[in-house]
Amino acid sequence: MTLQALEPQDAELIVALAAGYYPEEMHLDVDEIAQSLATAEEEGGNFSSGLLENGQLCGYLLAWLEESRIDGLLESVVLIDDVAIATGSIGDLQRLFRNLIAQIEDSGLSHLAIESSLLPDTRDTFLGQHRFFAGLGYELVASQDYWEEELGVEMTWVRYERPVEVEASVTAECWDGSEFAPDDEEFDEFPE
Repeated sequence: MTLQALEPQDAELIVALAAGYYPEEMHLDVDEIAQSLATAEEEGGNFSSGLLENGQLCGYLLAWLEESRIDGLLESVVLIDDVAIATGSIGDLQRLFRNLIAQIEDSGLSHLAIESSLLPDTRDTFLGQHRFFAGLGYELVASQDYWEEELGVEMTWVRYERPVEVEASVTAECWDGSEFAPDDEEFDEFPE
């Protein structure tokens, strides 16, 4: 089984795999997935990957940079939008997550929190993986159940962060804010 980055042209494969797991009212739209992946690539934050066997997609993790879903908190996070594993193997799920963390670290973004919303049938799987996520350097810091009106289902929002001591030990270079003007420099309009 091989791991590969997912791009907009993979949207049909993603939707076909997801159709086997979601009820009809939750089926993904090919154009929306392609657009989300294209936007993530343009913004430099596409962390989506798939597991392929003999050219067949048998698992995926869709993740990209997004604004936190915490009201009033204006910060970027890595949003895990969707995960599906046709093999049913927890090892394959963990492989996708290890790859996600490696991509985040390689991008110098390991200081960002990871957020996601979990469906009822995946909630226990994810929330039961404390030791695994701790091994990746992340811990669950917040969760909230909420009613998703559009889907008619109770979901659980989760947020994972790196503890300060773990973040301090990460050797990947992090962005230092150097593209912004110094505090004492004045300008009439915002730079493009």
